Amino acid sequence: MRTSGKLLWRSAGLLSFLSFFLFATGFVLAMNPQQLAPSTGTPPAEAAKPPAALPKEGVHKVVALGDSLTRGAGDANGQGYVGLVRQALEKKTGRPITFTNLAINGQESSDLLKQMSEAQVKTLIAEADLILFTIGGNDLFRQTGGLYTIDKEKVAAATNRLATNYEEIIRQIRGLNAKATIVYASLYNPFGNTEAAADTVQPVLDWNSTAARIAARYPQVFVVPTYDLFLRKEQAYLYTDHFHPNAEGYARIAERILQALE
Repeated sequence: MRTSGKLLWRSAGLLSFLSFFLFATGFVLAMNPQQLAPSTGTPPAEAAKPPAALPKEGVHKVVALGDSLTRGAGDANGQGYVGLVRQALEKKTGRPITFTNLAINGQESSDLLKQMSEAQVKTLIAEADLILFTIGGNDLFRQTGGLYTIDKEKVAAATNRLATNYEEIIRQIRGLNAKATIVYASLYNPFGNTEAAADTVQPVLDWNSTAARIAARYPQVFVVPTYDLFLRKEQAYLYTDHFHPNAEGYARIAERILQALE
């Protein structure tokens, strides 16, 4: 039992190091996703210039899409990360922002695609300067049989469907609005300090890597990593349901997004 415990401890340590390295690299790439694109012979001075995160004329309209994380579930202050980002942008510019939160608790990627087919939603997306969204947590873990009975085959199949839907979501947003900044907050692992850690760490890491690769195919799409924000800090930054962030957790996500936008 002692040998087994040591092996588990060493494995967990190695996974934590790899997670940190992956997301440190992923954050840099998320800030400039064009780094993942093949070279086209652009002069070095131009190739090194990162894209502007926000339009020069500022942000006037923000639209938020996705699931309960964008809705702000778990935040006793009722803000969530999108509310905090909005407040910070308003304070910075000194003028109010028109803000529409279309997120729905429990929504999966297929549900979001259906929602985006609605005429009013299309109009709001088309007029936005900044689009914030989260999606994927429900896709990966809702159908797996419960927290302590993760079905790896179902998670793998769900990840494939999520990748297809996620790219379609971005494609449709970009088709409706060619200029808006799009920010996707990638997944953290709420089960990192539970018995399900061994079965959930890798799927979350794999998905976040896939999300960054897909986003890099489209202009002005930023994937903001959140995994490291909650790693070994689950008790401090998760709500009592041990799934959604609490107010402090959302504040950390908002801070990371604002760093990306700057």
